Amino acid sequence: MKKLSLTIISTALLFTGCAADVMIRRMATGGETARVAVLPFKPYPSKPASGELAYEAFSTHILKIKGYSVVDRGAIDQLVKEQKLTQTGVIDQTQAVEIGKLLGAQGVVLGAITEYIPRKNLMFPPAKISITARLINTKTGEVEWTASKTCGGAKRWLTWLIWPVGLVATFTSPSAEDQIHSASRSIFKTLEKKMEKNRGS
Repeated sequence: MKKLSLTIISTALLFTGCAADVMIRRMATGGETARVAVLPFKPYPSKPASGELAYEAFSTHILKIKGYSVVDRGAIDQLVKEQKLTQTGVIDQTQAVEIGKLLGAQGVVLGAITEYIPRKNLMFPPAKISITARLINTKTGEVEWTASKTCGGAKRWLTWLIWPVGLVATFTSPSAEDQIHSASRSIFKTLEKKMEKNRGS
């Protein structure tokens, strides 16, 4: 029984991740709804598709934030295509602000996948991803909030230390794609809580 309990605890520890790190630098006053556009994310260098995954995840999870009116992704994709920014796949802050203004947005979200380690097979550790993002005010150019989240990182070494628990945990652990959605969800949950707290203070 003790061995079984230890196995369950060890497996749980493997998937435990820290909360998203979100810092609100400035908040709009007055309670108005802000029109916000999520722009394409910078992918991890060796994983071009990771940027699209993050872009999709953020575009979905930001819809749950109260006080944001989100620009339709179709309009964003069309404008980015017209501006020929997809050739490099990277949008810098100056370009982001200009795109935001053209879309009539008060804020634009820029982000990047800074780490991407896929889950390959039973002989490799679980997937790990790191994502960063920030909201830029298109009128002032100021950063209103920043966020970062790593999924699958701190306990990866347990895969090798605890055997065969690590083997089972690796096989059943989330994929890198799932981790990107988990990270995005965590960021917006934390952001929403902090925004609510700031409004009430």
